[in-house]
Amino acid sequence: MGMTEILISLHLLGGLDDDTGKKPSKTALANVFQQAFGFSFNSLSDCQRELFKRKPYNLTKTLDALKAVLLKEYKKRQAENDRKNKDEKR
Repeated sequence: MGMTEILISLHLLGGLDDDTGKKPSKTALANVFQQAFGFSFNSLSDCQRELFKRKPYNLTKTLDALKAVLLKEYKKRQAENDRKNKDEKR
């Protein structure tokens, strides 16, 4: 379900273009995901339907987890940079 969440979000965002400069269909985007990550959606329509059946607080579980891990890494790197700057000033 996580890949469905990412795919649908990217499609709705509309920031992707195909080789001709047009917006790719969900099916075309799904094919790229399946080839790149080695899995099958089986039925993209069913996956999308299940995604939107989620309660609002569960709608973006995967995206929330991605955001959390990026923020954690950002804070870790900021702390490392702060330590380096303090050591250089000594």
